[in-house]
Amino acid sequence: MDKFKVLVVLLAISVAGNIYFILTFGDNQVSNGVSNPLVYAYHQAFHPSGNTSVNTTRDENATPDGNITPDEDFSQNESSTIMELLLQLEKEGALNESLLMMLIDMEEGNMSVGEEYVTPEPEPTPDPNAWKTYTTTKWRFSIPYPPSWEVKEGPSSNPAVTFSAPPEIECSAETTECYHYTASLVVSIDQNPSTTVLEEYFNKKVSALQKSLGITATSKSAPTTISGNKAYWIEYYTRDSRGNPLKRYMQYFTILDKKVYILTYSGPYSTAENVYSYYKPDAQKMIDCFIVDREYKIA
Repeated sequence: MDKFKVLVVLLAISVAGNIYFILTFGDNQVSNGVSNPLVYAYHQAFHPSGNTSVNTTRDENATPDGNITPDEDFSQNESSTIMELLLQLEKEGALNESLLMMLIDMEEGNMSVGEEYVTPEPEPTPDPNAWKTYTTTKWRFSIPYPPSWEVKEGPSSNPAVTFSAPPEIECSAETTECYHYTASLVVSIDQNPSTTVLEEYFNKKVSALQKSLGITATSKSAPTTISGNKAYWIEYYTRDSRGNPLKRYMQYFTILDKKVYILTYSGPYSTAENVYSYYKPDAQKMIDCFIVDREYKIA
């Protein structure tokens, strides 16, 4: 904001206060002594309409007490000009940050003369490490995730959304090939399950995994909860064609409103300590905070 403009506003406020003093105590000799200089300074800053020139010559017949007749012009010296008066205010330290902010608000119409100015509280700086929340109205669920994870929505309910952790890049010292090892969490919804009994659905899924993938289960839990509802989970790993461990998985199953929600966290087995195990606490937090927007019917 232009400093001169701010200072003009400051002087205008001062003039307004003194005009009130003059009008209230118009017959007072002291007030008469200051009224004309103030009015003159006002006209220096705001020329009357149609008149842009002001005669700055003082009448030598001014009265000893400093009073000036209405037809007289007043000029003390060069410092009596509006610019010098304003610069003098600045030089004397009359302006500070709070006063400048008050003047800005007054000029913009946010406050009036006499209103107490309150310095606004600074807005907190957003935490770049704060988790975000993914919400979908289509599939009626929400889930938090770390800000560094990538989000990719699926074309259908299977998968509905995939969250990918920052990849680990590993390059071979013998070849020019590099690999990206990525851990991810996938949310899938089985909208037409063969059964709505959780234990039965879970056991069928585990049997199918054992047959199709030859999985080796490392953990099979007692019932837990997802979104406040009963759930089952299993942790296992798969093998490649030579029988070597290939990939690790952790899956949670729950049934809500006749739909099966499956949350699958996975990562490369060969870099388990660097990828799968490293991001597992974040994945567990995401699963624990997974919320389904339930569908209610009027009974």
